[in-house]
Amino acid sequence: MSRNPRSRRRVGVLPGLLVALSPVSQLGFTPVSVVLGERLGLSVGQVGLTVGVYAAAAALATAVLGPVVDLVAPRRVLPVAVTANVLLSAALLLDPGYAGVLLARVLTGVANSALVLCAAVLVADALRDDPGGRDRGFSVLQTFTSLGAVVGLGLGAAAAGLGAPAVWSWTVVAYGLLVLVLTPFTVRRMPPARARPAGPGARTGLRTVVREASLALRVPRTAALLLAAAGVGWAIQATHYAVSLLAQDLDPPLAQRIALSVMIPAGVFLGAGANQVVLGRRSAEDLFRRTYPALPLACAVLALVVGGRGDGAVALLLVLLVGLGVVLGMLMPLSPAVLVGWHPDLRGSVTAADSVAKGLGSTLSPVVLGAVAAATSLGGGFLVLAGVAALAAVCARAPRPAL
Repeated sequence: MSRNPRSRRRVGVLPGLLVALSPVSQLGFTPVSVVLGERLGLSVGQVGLTVGVYAAAAALATAVLGPVVDLVAPRRVLPVAVTANVLLSAALLLDPGYAGVLLARVLTGVANSALVLCAAVLVADALRDDPGGRDRGFSVLQTFTSLGAVVGLGLGAAAAGLGAPAVWSWTVVAYGLLVLVLTPFTVRRMPPARARPAGPGARTGLRTVVREASLALRVPRTAALLLAAAGVGWAIQATHYAVSLLAQDLDPPLAQRIALSVMIPAGVFLGAGANQVVLGRRSAEDLFRRTYPALPLACAVLALVVGGRGDGAVALLLVLLVGLGVVLGMLMPLSPAVLVGWHPDLRGSVTAADSVAKGLGSTLSPVVLGAVAAATSLGGGFLVLAGVAALAAVCARAPRPAL
């Protein structure tokens, strides 16, 4: 609405406080999962499933919730989502076993999908009349997400290094309670959502939204963009899991283990910040197309270094992981910004479609990477990742027809 910088900052910061909870509880589990797997006697593939099942549940929940938040004000959903996150994090303190861990991660994926989707819709609504501000708003959300990822992965790595997963769980519970207290004050200060009315004809309205969203997603350029988004999801989850496996294999000192775990989200933070500067000169669509080829290149370089690591490998990996994070940090908020720009009246549905695409990539990638690493090597897993990213880069550059 308003175009002044202060308004953009207010709109971006408040949903950001909410959205940061998701990576703290999601990505922080990744290094902890390796320790839990060893305690439970799980295979690498089974541990990968505990990581990937979160993304599958989040993708399914987002697909359902996307059209709903085009009808219902998202602020009504946020308190429930935050409360569920807190309770599920606390449940892991009860040592529920393999089946219990899987169930907790599934339900956490559902809760966090609602949290992230509602925050994105709040930004899209508040800056609907300021496309450039809206694009930067999505990057602001990514900045908070990356901060949450740094905290979550650093915390998870510390807990894994200490052999104390409960340290991570208790911290997530405490942060979730803090966010729960702040949520009512946060949503009260947000501009009203531009949701369609959900009165007696809500069911009919929902069918209409689903039909319109289905037609929008069939546009070839939109479908290609979603495939590219899936490649980003594949890369982010696979590389986080690969770093956890690598840290367990190298068994470095605790400080180096933590450093390895936080380099990607630190780079994501830098990349999202770079977007906020560059988007003043380039459109989100153009920046997405131009940046994407750097992703398969970064993955290929990491494959070479991981495959032939020797003395000084950790120091080089730290630099390369930051570079990979910068690329991912630029790409992740751009795809939903482009989709909302193309389909502003379906901002919930297309944001959900982007999240689902990323979630599907995130679901498959740790399982595939774990299987390839077990059959060949971790370097081979990175090569597969680079190949998938190269195919996704082609989709990112698909020509856009007139809409």
